[in-house]
Amino acid sequence: MGNEFALGARDARAYLERIGLDWPEQPTREALDDLVYAHQCSIPFETIDMYRCTEPPDLALDHVFDKLVTQHRGGYCFELNALFEALLASLGYEVRPCLCRAVCGAKVKDPINHRAVLVNLDGEEVLVDVGFGGPLPSASLSLVDGQEQIIHGESFTARRIDDYWWAVDRVTGAKKDLYGIEGPSRTQTELELCLATVTDKDFAALNLACSQPGVEFYEHRIANLRTKTGYYGIWDDTLTVRENGEKVRTALPDEAAFADACERYFGFRPHEA
Repeated sequence: MGNEFALGARDARAYLERIGLDWPEQPTREALDDLVYAHQCSIPFETIDMYRCTEPPDLALDHVFDKLVTQHRGGYCFELNALFEALLASLGYEVRPCLCRAVCGAKVKDPINHRAVLVNLDGEEVLVDVGFGGPLPSASLSLVDGQEQIIHGESFTARRIDDYWWAVDRVTGAKKDLYGIEGPSRTQTELELCLATVTDKDFAALNLACSQPGVEFYEHRIANLRTKTGYYGIWDDTLTVRENGEKVRTALPDEAAFADACERYFGFRPHEA
């Protein structure tokens, strides 16, 4: 998405209000990092409406804006990162989308299934992502091969795979891992991203593919939201609350309990309730 897809000033201000920020004075990296962190702590990754869906999510920008900003819902990567990219463009950043695949430590690679954002800052492209729904950086990540970057206490490294593909590795472990992965510290690949030029149209087929039976977004009800001390998560009928290193799981025995958890922890009540 290029600058021609930037939000209008009124919508951009409403979006910023949604994530609790004022209009930044300049499109700096510091302001960018604040935007990423505020977004991840304000707008959840959630696929509640995609569960057993009959139609894929509508990716029209006005529809996504209404869902995320006006209705105070969340979304998944093809919604969240598309609208965030439009916001960044409206704030003066040079942005473009990139194709990715989620890895999350898996030994077998999934097909390309994710959208992220590349931001050009004075000739350097950095990765930002508010639509992963899991352990990706809570600020911008420099694409510098092998350089460890500490972001809000977590360790990440971008690693070049070839001329077009990069990997994002993260150090996991009980003392460093906000997401509660058990065991000793280790390096785990979370994401692979491609630098090839793509457009909004390239994500339509991926959106359709991710809305089919057999895909986790269709088969499971998922929600995640970063907090300043941990995160909130829902997977089907289980709520997870992690705060200050302590993790508590609570069963959601019926639809009323599920809807109450969505409202309390994620700020919306599902349409089905």
